Amino acid sequence: METVPGPELSPLSYPEEREFSSMLDVELGFDIASCEARILREFPATPWAGLDPETLQTPYAELRRMLGFVEPAPGARIADIGAGYGRMGLLIGALYPELSFIGVEVSPVRAREGGRMLAPFSNIQWRCGDVTASGAEFPEADHYFMYDFSDLESLFRVIDRLKPIARKRRISVIGRGRRTRDHIERMEPWLTAIVPPRHFGSFSIYRSEA
Repeated sequence: METVPGPELSPLSYPEEREFSSMLDVELGFDIASCEARILREFPATPWAGLDPETLQTPYAELRRMLGFVEPAPGARIADIGAGYGRMGLLIGALYPELSFIGVEVSPVRAREGGRMLAPFSNIQWRCGDVTASGAEFPEADHYFMYDFSDLESLFRVIDRLKPIARKRRISVIGRGRRTRDHIERMEPWLTAIVPPRHFGSFSIYRSEA
C-alpha cells in the first residue's frame, strides 16, 4: 500500500492510474476478475454487471487525492455509498488509522470479496445492503463518497436520505461521475448555494451548512 501515490495531483495520466490500480488490486490479493465473471454469469441484473472493473471502480490515486482535498479531521467518519470492492476502505484502513469508514455495497458477490480484504482493519465497517430500500438503515457520517448509480431513482433516494443528516451536522459529499454531479449542481442548492463547491476534474466536493 505504500506505493499508492500521495494526495497531490498525480503525474500519471488517467489510463495509467487505472492500470496501476488494477495491478495493485492483484498484488494485494483481490480476485475481482473472477467475481465479475460470476456476477455476469449468475446475477446479470446486478448494477454495472459486465463493465470493465476499472470503469466500475475509482483509481487509488484519485481516491487519495479526494481525501487530501476533503481534509477530514481526526475521528471523522467517511461513508462510501455503493462501495464496490472497498478501495476507499482499504486506503483508509491502511493509511488513515485516525479516521473511520463505513462502506455499503448492494452486490453480495462484491461485498463478500470486499469484506474479506477489509477484515484486518479495526477502523472499517462493511456491509451488504441497499440503502435506497424502504426502511433500510442509512449510515451517518461526516463525509460521503458517491459514484454514479446505475439509475437516477437510486441517486434521488440517496440524496433524500442525506438531507435530514445535513440538518443535524455539517457534511460533505464527494460526487464522482457526470450523472451525480449534474444532479447536485442543478437540483440540490443546499449543497451548492451556501458553500461554493470545489471541482477537480472527474469529481467535485460539496458541503452543507448545518
